Amino acid sequence: MADQSSDSSLKSVSRGASFFMAGKGLDNGLRFVLNWVLVRGLGGLLFSVYTLGLVVLTFAQVFTNLGTNQAIMKFIPKYDGNPLKRRRMLGLSYLTSLVAGVAVGVIIFVAAPWISQYADPEYQKQFVDVLRVFAFLLPLDTLISCFGSLFKSLEMPEYQVFIRNILTPLFRVIGVSIALLLGLALLETVVATVVAAVIVFCIAIWLVVTKADLKPKFGASRDELIEFYDFSLPLTASHTGQVLASKVDLLMVGFLAGAYISTPDAVGIYKIAVVLAGILLLPLSAFSQLFPPIASRLYNNGEMKDLETLYRRITRWTFTLGLFPAIGAVIYAHELLVLFSESFAQQGVMVLLLLVVAQLANASVGPSGYVLMMTDHHYLALVNQWVLGVCNVIMNYLFIKEFGLIGAALASATVIVAINVLRIYEVWYTEGLFPYSRRYIKPVFAGAVSAVVMFGTKTILTGYVSGIGSDAIVALVQGAIGGVVGLAAFAGMLYLLGIEQEDRDFFAENLPT
Repeated sequence: MADQSSDSSLKSVSRGASFFMAGKGLDNGLRFVLNWVLVRGLGGLLFSVYTLGLVVLTFAQVFTNLGTNQAIMKFIPKYDGNPLKRRRMLGLSYLTSLVAGVAVGVIIFVAAPWISQYADPEYQKQFVDVLRVFAFLLPLDTLISCFGSLFKSLEMPEYQVFIRNILTPLFRVIGVSIALLLGLALLETVVATVVAAVIVFCIAIWLVVTKADLKPKFGASRDELIEFYDFSLPLTASHTGQVLASKVDLLMVGFLAGAYISTPDAVGIYKIAVVLAGILLLPLSAFSQLFPPIASRLYNNGEMKDLETLYRRITRWTFTLGLFPAIGAVIYAHELLVLFSESFAQQGVMVLLLLVVAQLANASVGPSGYVLMMTDHHYLALVNQWVLGVCNVIMNYLFIKEFGLIGAALASATVIVAINVLRIYEVWYTEGLFPYSRRYIKPVFAGAVSAVVMFGTKTILTGYVSGIGSDAIVALVQGAIGGVVGLAAFAGMLYLLGIEQEDRDFFAENLPT
């Protein structure tokens, strides 16, 4: 019976992951195109200004969301048998996000001149206007995130994926491309980004009204307010620590570049490295879409064995699926960066390599952070995120001062690895759950074989493809051929080593023949 329950939960998570993998794959492709268009259309310096504005908004969104996304995923499944309370919790989430989004947006708009004083002098001329226009994104993006969390909590991942991973990047690419094709400047490109968000927001509202059979109700009781904010506000502080631990590097590159980094487009280089390394998180992000509400349900029902089985298998899958792109990114780091700019390739290879190591560590621990949150250890998550977040700020300052742009990547990689080691220990210590076994030997061996194959392919092709076109064309040809050959070697070696029986049974039952 336990095995059947575990397989049922895994099937639900896998359904969400399949939708998300498809949507996120398209999302990554569209965002790759978006960044390529911005770099080519604006140039490295103005792209850095655009990127720094979005990074400031990322920090601001911590205080606009106030933990409502996680609260929706916690309380909607928890009160499945109490429709009225579900509606009041949802209404409280929407109201909190709207009020906070507008308030913080106004603060950003007013404080833009003061914030810009601390940016790189090369960015200051246009940074005030960029920040003020981007401030209009805050309430829109915050509510759109709430809509996605609602669909996640209702186990309707297709709509969340459609809104966040297809519509959002698609309309942004269209808006930015039109602005740049018309020869418009940076500020008009930022306006096009905001207009794209307005269109997505309107479509998202229509989907929520027509597809989600759950309407918000306002007027929560005092006990409900206490329950809601007792869960969400600690997560806000935890999210702040998470942002400090994972995103402060890009912010500090922008604000310390003038003093310690000689490259004027340092923010742009670092941003592209972050985007490319972030591809490794696609499998983990996919499986995490429906994991939180299902983990919450299993924990509340006392089904700990099923939760452990789910946790172990998803962690092994995310590691396996993240390992190959990590190896490819290491071998073809220069080729990936030269697609954007030759200067990016000259300055960013080591940055990309360090961030790839960090994101592979993220993929290797699976949904450990969600396990902590959904098993009522959110205060523990708060403590470790803040300790590590503060350490990241200190290390980034010291390392950027000493090593420049590479120092930011080195500091963040160190902190991300430490975060994940700590999470694994905490999950084991608090709940007795541990995700690893000897089954990891197979993907590690397959990865080693694919690395040798890709490196050999790259070495052989170098003499044949050089001179067939620009550096970007040569890089594209090498990367495409090497990637296909390497993927064949990786998949083939996994097959020869033997697919785990539990995986065979699961896929035989749930994949169409």
